[in-house]
Amino acid sequence: MRCSFTTENSMSTIVNSGWRIGLIITISMALAVTGAFLLRKPVLHIDVPGARILSPPVRVPPFSLLDQKGQLFSNERLAGNWTLATVGFTYCPDICPTTLSEMSAVFKKMETVSGAFKMPRFVFFSVDPFRDTPEVLEKYLAYFRRDFIGVTGAPEAIQSFANELGLHYVYSDPEDGQLVDGVLQKPAIEDYAVIHATSVVFITPTGEMVATMAPPFKTDEVVSVFEKLRTHYGN
Repeated sequence: MRCSFTTENSMSTIVNSGWRIGLIITISMALAVTGAFLLRKPVLHIDVPGARILSPPVRVPPFSLLDQKGQLFSNERLAGNWTLATVGFTYCPDICPTTLSEMSAVFKKMETVSGAFKMPRFVFFSVDPFRDTPEVLEKYLAYFRRDFIGVTGAPEAIQSFANELGLHYVYSDPEDGQLVDGVLQKPAIEDYAVIHATSVVFITPTGEMVATMAPPFKTDEVVSVFEKLRTHYGN
């Protein structure tokens, strides 16, 4: 019978090898953690009243609507460029025209500071498809900026799109404030009102909603928020 034995030198070699392997594993793990930390995007903080960063971002769902020219407006039209958007309706007596006027001032300011970045687009999604035809939207938006995009479509498609992005709306009787049941059919009331979300949302060129901003929309603050988002997420 053979007896196995270990000399002092061989034992020392085994210990040293084990120590080296442990050190290599420890260093590799440290490098992996450090690399993951360095590759991770830093958290974005925006100290502007009314602005909110969405974490995680909200992916814009597939949709198919019409612009003010009667042309298809879908996710493909959002690709490759930043978009600022809101919902509203052309019969709105106050909030919508105020927002559009403020956004017009914002875009005028952006034209003077755009420099290296591509100008974003602005989209006004109508939540009143029964009255806001493409023709009505085109005429309405021309009062503010001719490059603003107006979007309308089937009631079901608009409701689905708005709800997915958290831009909710309901119809109501302006006389007594009573809500109308549902938004998929035109209300029987002739001059019905629309109660809707008033925020402007910021959508990346890859189709993710990354921030919202509530009114009032001060020009310098909106431009500042956009520039920070663009710098953080890229053109």
